Amino acid sequence: MKKLIATSLIFFAVSGCSSLKEVKLDTKHPSSYVGKNIKVTTISDKTFEFKVESATDITVYGEGRTIYIADIEKIEVEELSPLKTITLTGGLYMLGAIILTIALL
Repeated sequence: MKKLIATSLIFFAVSGCSSLKEVKLDTKHPSSYVGKNIKVTTISDKTFEFKVESATDITVYGEGRTIYIADIEKIEVEELSPLKTITLTGGLYMLGAIILTIALL
């Protein structure tokens, strides 16, 4: 039972600690996003979410999708959020302690 609770706490702490942050394409070269999860909104208002596999000055490619830089209206990059990590981890440990206390009573 304790292993299950510990595994669940670790899983939830790691999985819920990221958020999307809007970035400007002018400030970074598209190749700096290789390996990162992004959400792209195009000029035609279509939204795509994928992990970037490669990028050039003209395109961003990942998971079978090729999007031209000129067609991108907005790009958001998934980043680790330290505040969410601390809050979620602390809350889950408190919940685990409460559940263990109740189970032992």
